[in-house]
Amino acid sequence: MAKEPWEEDIYDYGEEDLKRTKKSSDALANKVLTILAVIFFIMVIVIVATMIYLSIGGSGKSAAKEGFLDKSAPVSSQTATSSSVASADTNNDSSASSSEGTIKVLAGEGEAAIAARAGISIAELERLNPSHMATGTWYADPGDVVKTR
Repeated sequence: MAKEPWEEDIYDYGEEDLKRTKKSSDALANKVLTILAVIFFIMVIVIVATMIYLSIGGSGKSAAKEGFLDKSAPVSSQTATSSSVASADTNNDSSASSSEGTIKVLAGEGEAAIAARAGISIAELERLNPSHMATGTWYADPGDVVKTR
């Protein structure tokens, strides 16, 4: 018995036409892409591991600080600096200032401490030392000599 039109299959799958033959170039392309993907993932893992290693300080903190701090300058605490400022104010021109109107910058001293030790305002210190204002902010290393007059 023949099928009525509504009982027949609507779709012709055409299985013989859809069969795909494997080519040797497809297999080669798959191998190349697989190798490239593996290399990419290894690179990503190495970069992430390096970033984690460096973020926890794995490269050595002492080596990173070397050259940043002046090791020849004496280390002083905040109380020692404030006591030297107080003694400099009492002995205004003794060891703090020379007769030429200059002061040697001590370790840990900023612009305000130098101006207070010299007995002048910060604006006057900046005006007398324009070379220390080259970057737009005050900058002086320990041992630098700054003008106070």
